[in-house]
Amino acid sequence: MTTFYFHTRDRESVLEDDQGQDFPDLICAIDEAKRILAEMAADGIPQRGGERLVVEIARSDKVALVQLALTMEIAYLALEQDTVKP
Repeated sequence: MTTFYFHTRDRESVLEDDQGQDFPDLICAIDEAKRILAEMAADGIPQRGGERLVVEIARSDKVALVQLALTMEIAYLALEQDTVKP
């Protein structure tokens, strides 16, 4: 088992995981990070374009291994189409 640390970031806060969790491999840790990211999104998705929810997986020496992010992207398609003339 390996200890992985899950640091989270949203528009309001950055939380450093100082306890970590043990998983057999990085793939299992990524699955846990996906679950954490889903919980963060359930609490409130990003509201403005470019805002992100982030889970960063670090190993025991605190070196970041993987970053998962959910980003709000807003594209005004109708407005873009209205400005294009044939």
